Amino acid sequence: MREMIFEPYDADCLRRILEMRLQKALRPGRVEDGVIAKIAALSSRQHGDARKAVNLLTRSAYLAERLGRMITLDIVDRANEEIERDKYLDMMRTSPKQLQAALYAALTGKSREGALHTGDAHLVYTRFCNEISLDPISQRAFSDLLYELDMYGYIRARTVSRGRYGRTKEIHVSLEPAVRQTLVRQIRKNFDLNSEVNSP
Repeated sequence: MREMIFEPYDADCLRRILEMRLQKALRPGRVEDGVIAKIAALSSRQHGDARKAVNLLTRSAYLAERLGRMITLDIVDRANEEIERDKYLDMMRTSPKQLQAALYAALTGKSREGALHTGDAHLVYTRFCNEISLDPISQRAFSDLLYELDMYGYIRARTVSRGRYGRTKEIHVSLEPAVRQTLVRQIRKNFDLNSEVNSP
């Protein structure tokens, strides 16, 4: 059996595909100038997948219909944020409990020095494990979970040297604040907790 590999579409190809879908699905005058170019550019930068580009156009159309407006550049941004939020939520709903607890620590942990370090995050994680009656894992194993969360795009975990104090990870959360808050609430809900967040 031969495996077929398809190259990602560039912005121009995606624009043509979207324009064909637009002609079939929407009445003329329902889309602001620049919307198709924006969706094509966003999609080519992120993945080059025509199905996901069409999905963004569809989500934008549903959102515009709900608001009783035409599809605008602003609505495309909001639809894109919704898709991103849903993607992260769906992944977290099916993730192992330890990974959810590690993400909770990364999202809610605070540090006086700016970036959250592994040790600080592990303390928040341990407190959360005690709250949900989950056996905490060692700091070394917790560090592996941070690496996994980095691969999934939830956080950026950069290893830095602290001189004689050894090496640690600096944890940065690059998610939009609304996505971050929704994830925190979802994780607490997954563990049958109320939505209020205890300060670490």
